[in-house]
Amino acid sequence: MSPRAAGLAALLTACLGAVGPAIAQQKPRQGEVPAPAELPVPSLRDMMITTPTPSGVPNAPEAKKAPEPPVDPNADLAYGAFQRGHYIAAMAEARKRVEGRRLDPAAMTLIGKLYADGLGVGRNEAEAARWFERAASLGDREAMFALGLARLQGVGGEKDPKEAADWFEKAGEIGQSEALYNLGVMRLQGENGRPDFKGAAEAFKAAGDAGQADAQYAYAALLKEGRGVDKNVEESVRWLARAAAQDQIAALVEYGIARFNGSGVEKDEADAARLFERAAERGNAIAQNRLARLYAYGRGVGRDPARAAAWHRMARAQGLSDAWLEGFVQTLSEADQAKADELSKRWEARLGPLPAAEAAVVGSGSPAPKP
Repeated sequence: MSPRAAGLAALLTACLGAVGPAIAQQKPRQGEVPAPAELPVPSLRDMMITTPTPSGVPNAPEAKKAPEPPVDPNADLAYGAFQRGHYIAAMAEARKRVEGRRLDPAAMTLIGKLYADGLGVGRNEAEAARWFERAASLGDREAMFALGLARLQGVGGEKDPKEAADWFEKAGEIGQSEALYNLGVMRLQGENGRPDFKGAAEAFKAAGDAGQADAQYAYAALLKEGRGVDKNVEESVRWLARAAAQDQIAALVEYGIARFNGSGVEKDEADAARLFERAAERGNAIAQNRLARLYAYGRGVGRDPARAAAWHRMARAQGLSDAWLEGFVQTLSEADQAKADELSKRWEARLGPLPAAEAAVVGSGSPAPKP
């Protein structure tokens, strides 16, 4: 789970509130899955979609690579070289297209990206920002997105959150869905700790309509609580389903819970188990814990004590304890214990060790994200 996704889930929980005990602390009633544990308020940096930030920049947000510039039909040589990793050639070709007074926003955006990332040229954030400004003024949405990030982070110039939001909004108006998502996050964070739920809902919905999975998950959360939009549990679940279809891990877990409980959607324990398994196989500890309980109970899947134990161990290795499952595992036969050992080794070999940052998972009942 990326810090961005974990941060988004934490912000939503902090803004919307959370009720009920953490899942691992008590055995759920039959047919019910416990509600989420409270998560701390994250910093804005944990939620934004960003370009890679340069080393040596104080307080630079953690990086998530932004989409590569789209291939312009009139920029085959420059973008072709860029996509093949021939950055010096890409810079040379892009510069040819902006010689004199020629206005070529796609080439300007590419030059800005090369300077921002130090590809084929020395890294120079101020120069990158100047190229992004030129391209953005000519209507290039990727340049607007990049410039919004630069203003938000104070890279290549002064920090200016208001200008950042303006650029994200302008980019979103011409189809840059990641910019709309970032705008939603900024509005949800709000000024002086006061969220703009209505503005956030509008931005997340627009980004979600364009297919942005994290925005779909965020909009689902706002719909569920009726913040910034009329409360509609059934519509919330439909948005969760859209995000889950793109393997947004928090949505997989939340939609799985809805399917298991029949909350806002037809009850289907087998589908819930499949959703939990998809998230569990991507390293989500809360999904691993849910799946372990389903195998222990035989709900939605055939009862399989060994698989229950193996998934419990995977979740426990990430710091998610469960006293009930711990006691359940102690009752297993030697044969089931041996099978669980074999399954655990096989899954660990396939999934690989999880980095420390990914031990902080999201979803209902998940432990708090780690810094």
